[in-house]
Amino acid sequence: MSDAAIIFEQVRAPMLGGDSHLEMDLRIGSGEWVACVGPSRAGKSLMVELAAGLVVPESGRVLVLGQDWRQVPDDDPKSVRLRVGVVLQQPGLLSNMTLFNNVLLPLRYHRGSIPDRHREQMVMSQLERLGLASLRDRFPAELNQGEARRGAIARALMLEPDLLLLDDPVAGLDADMVVELTTYVDEWRARRPLTVLAALRGWSPFVEAADRLVVLHEGRVAADGTRDAVGEMVPAPLRRYVDKPVESCRMER
Repeated sequence: MSDAAIIFEQVRAPMLGGDSHLEMDLRIGSGEWVACVGPSRAGKSLMVELAAGLVVPESGRVLVLGQDWRQVPDDDPKSVRLRVGVVLQQPGLLSNMTLFNNVLLPLRYHRGSIPDRHREQMVMSQLERLGLASLRDRFPAELNQGEARRGAIARALMLEPDLLLLDDPVAGLDADMVVELTTYVDEWRARRPLTVLAALRGWSPFVEAADRLVVLHEGRVAADGTRDAVGEMVPAPLRRYVDKPVESCRMER
């Protein structure tokens, strides 16, 4: 079996809003933290959706954790889907459930043998770590964008997946919370193997923490490698998506 967590093999998939296509050959190794950046309509969100099995490519195939998404039954109780945590741009919290019950949901459906008290401790531990404990009884409509996103990430990690897919995870978060979220994900990776693929709009501590940086432009990989290597190879018009803003450098002095 391949040691790659995600393989995009000669993938071609239509992008919204025109005749453009995402075309990609890419391998993401098991345990890697990969950040994908680039301008709007570059294909970043589509890349995450393909990896999550939410979109079927027009041609080529997407293999995740050794399985081709096209061959994964939707009704398989031991599906690879349970090993993949996904948070899209819209966090997807259920509007009729409190934050606590939203985060609890995967445990309730898939870890029913765990005692209720232990499940509550597991949920509260994550909410406390993300600064959300005081919001446990609020409904999604009562949360701001950053709070809902953090809650969705906590929910995505409750089953301890092998792969975490994030689309714009830092949207709506202030600078301090971006650092906290980055540390939170890094702590998960320190405890157990976890591959992370995150699509982002540009530089952030989340990008800086990544092992590898992929730059997309017009549906193609414009640069791929370590942050330092990508900084040297990326075309000049895309440099602002890779370089740390000057303002951030000044603030650290």
